[in-house]
Amino acid sequence: MISNAATLSTEEQVHRARKGLRLFLSILLVFSIIMNTAVILTKSIPLIVVYMFTPALSSILARLLLREGFKDVSFNLGSAKIWKGIGLAVLIPIIICFITYSIAWFSGLAIFQLPVGGSLEPIFHMLGLQHLPTPLNFILIVVVTGILGSLINLIPVMGEEVGWRGYMLTRLVNAKVPRPVLVSGLIWATWHVPIVIAGLYVEGPSMILTVAGLYLCIVPFGYIIAYLRLATGSVWPAVIIHSAWNAVVQGPFARATTGNHTEIWVGESGMITALIILIAAILVSRRKLIK
Repeated sequence: MISNAATLSTEEQVHRARKGLRLFLSILLVFSIIMNTAVILTKSIPLIVVYMFTPALSSILARLLLREGFKDVSFNLGSAKIWKGIGLAVLIPIIICFITYSIAWFSGLAIFQLPVGGSLEPIFHMLGLQHLPTPLNFILIVVVTGILGSLINLIPVMGEEVGWRGYMLTRLVNAKVPRPVLVSGLIWATWHVPIVIAGLYVEGPSMILTVAGLYLCIVPFGYIIAYLRLATGSVWPAVIIHSAWNAVVQGPFARATTGNHTEIWVGESGMITALIILIAAILVSRRKLIK
């Protein structure tokens, strides 16, 4: 009797997860088509921020319609494991970008120039930090941007992560979908493609190469985020790493880099970026950094 009940419970869990997953993806598809149409017709950057909330909104509607509740999103911050995950979430994007861009700068594929005129410049002038040696100045800019950017970007990024890692990933796992993290990454990458084609995100000299590079960067990065989410049991590390990544790669590193067709090598669809993210994903998943 106990064995049968356990089997039934597992079957019910799989069934509910698959039902939730189908509903979530269906709602997301409708919302995404509507928002992509609006973004492409208007070329509006602010609408892209609204678009970022479609995964969270889709997951909320799925939860309400299926009466699933919100407890498993897990906004818990009450354990050392979660705070370790948050620390890694800030450090990993900074390390990936430093390695990626250093390769491009020292190889001559891109040119380094100390970024000026950024949002942090008044703070640096007030503290007298603009007189520091260029390398130290840039490192400080990146670290501060990574920390502050994680907080500034928190709300729009949460619009994605509450849906992606707060709902879709766990449903893929519970639904026994083969290679759930890979599937999650592929869906996440595909969701970005329309705004890339519209020329409003990660532009490059070749649309085909840009889209291919986007998949090569996002899918392995999805493994890193999934590891942080599943290892800590909290959605916060996923939100923070996504926020920190957007802050540093779109901020100081992008502004510090010039040259012809650098998008091929660095940035969010660059080939060097993709290689370093892949190596990072393998190291993170195999070394079990959070115990």
